Amino acid sequence: MKLLDRIVAKPGYITLALGVAIGLGSAAYLLRTDAVPKAVAQNEMSVRPVAGLTAENMSVLRELDSSFASLAAYIEPSVVHIRTEGSRATDVFGNRMGVMGGVGSGVIFRPDGWIVTNDHVVGGFDKVIVVLNDGREFPGKVIRSGDRTIDVSVVKIEATGLPAAKFGDSRKVKPGQFAIAVGSPFGLENSVTVGHISALGRQRVVGDALMGSYRAYNDFIQTDAPLNQGNSGGPLVNIEGEVIGINTAIFSGSGGSVGIGFAIPSNFARAAAENMIEKGKLVRGYLGIGPENLKGYQAKQLGISEGAYVAQVPNDGPAAMAGIKQGDVITQIGTVKIASQQDLRAAMLRYSPGQTVPVTFYRDKAFKTVNVKVGNPPAETALNDQGPEQRQVNPENWMPDFRGIDPFFGFRVPDRSRDIPPIREGKAKLGVSVKDIDADARRQYNIPASVKGAVVTSVEPNSVAASLDLRPGDVIQRIGLTTINSASDLTKAMESVKWGDTRQIKVSRFGVGTRTSLDVPVTFR
Repeated sequence: MKLLDRIVAKPGYITLALGVAIGLGSAAYLLRTDAVPKAVAQNEMSVRPVAGLTAENMSVLRELDSSFASLAAYIEPSVVHIRTEGSRATDVFGNRMGVMGGVGSGVIFRPDGWIVTNDHVVGGFDKVIVVLNDGREFPGKVIRSGDRTIDVSVVKIEATGLPAAKFGDSRKVKPGQFAIAVGSPFGLENSVTVGHISALGRQRVVGDALMGSYRAYNDFIQTDAPLNQGNSGGPLVNIEGEVIGINTAIFSGSGGSVGIGFAIPSNFARAAAENMIEKGKLVRGYLGIGPENLKGYQAKQLGISEGAYVAQVPNDGPAAMAGIKQGDVITQIGTVKIASQQDLRAAMLRYSPGQTVPVTFYRDKAFKTVNVKVGNPPAETALNDQGPEQRQVNPENWMPDFRGIDPFFGFRVPDRSRDIPPIREGKAKLGVSVKDIDADARRQYNIPASVKGAVVTSVEPNSVAASLDLRPGDVIQRIGLTTINSASDLTKAMESVKWGDTRQIKVSRFGVGTRTSLDVPVTFR
């Protein structure tokens, strides 16, 4: 039986490991002659062994210790340190700047000198130096994605026979599994940290203070393996030594690790890297679908276990013109099986604009297939345009958090340091005035034609909505299990909500070419 299988079979070993670490440390301290009172020493005090510590237990712990050391030794030769230098006339605050630089990490993708890293690590710099694990340094040539939703770049160095890392299947990753991060936090090369997979499918808008930009991420892996400034671009590894993610961002109010880090799934990073290496730049197709992962209640209601849920479909997009509608579930694109939104987005890296591809979807308890002519992605606003919501941080380019602001979304959260008022009785109020989304609202608040919901026109002070920092122009799209398509839908959904109830609320906010979403449980108090 494998070591980690034995540990799972005997969960007591995990607790025992902690007990051993604490117990042996205490015992070692007590056995020091200068730490034991003379009176106790004269009584020939004996130290009791740690309860439950047997030869078998110690053998398992030693194997675990050795296993992590072996994993670190296996992956470290494939991890690189990256130094960058560049010139900027001004920073995001308008201050004049001279030469500036940064540090980051990367992972060897191919033996002939191809490195995968984050675009925010190397993008826009004049000089990129790659330092291998053996100390050799090479200048790097960067191919950027040029897309704020794809924070992946590849770097080519003139070297061969490099120890390329093995990329695993990120679809097999599960919360609770071990995770190992390797990189150069604060420039400290070859640093190894160990933790677990905390969650999957995290969606975030991340501000990049150094570049004065923001980026959108659709399917982060969350980990508690400590990540810090300089870890970006390095690998997140499973117990098989396979890369399952590219470390990219952290949740932090100070710039240091608080145990909440995020990685781009390996399947997506690999597809993006292969695309750029093969074509010399990023070339991706466009279906015109805003996909989401299936939620549990949706899967149950629709009678399908996996796929990418069509949350948005612009009327003038390729998918809509082929007959795909909001509420459909995409299950296959060409030869690619679609189990999640990550699969759908990665599939678009396989097909170029102009190609016609069969798309299979699930609707009304039946599977249907239509041919879709893949289009060109809509024009992106420049990567150095400052986005409206900049609260999450990249490990290299962090910004201090602001009190009362949720760094994930830029929506205000209640100040929990205040006493929570007593729960009231009767029907609850969200504290907003809303209306249907008409042409004027779409024009005023940049709401896309495909978006449905109830648009906020005013917010009551000291209300539940005010505590979430809802504003005129925000679009409420779901309350609990009820999808909101109009103002009347919101009124009906709120009729059953009482003070003290908790409901999941989804709200979207739009800017010019941007979208920020809040999808959180809210207790009505």
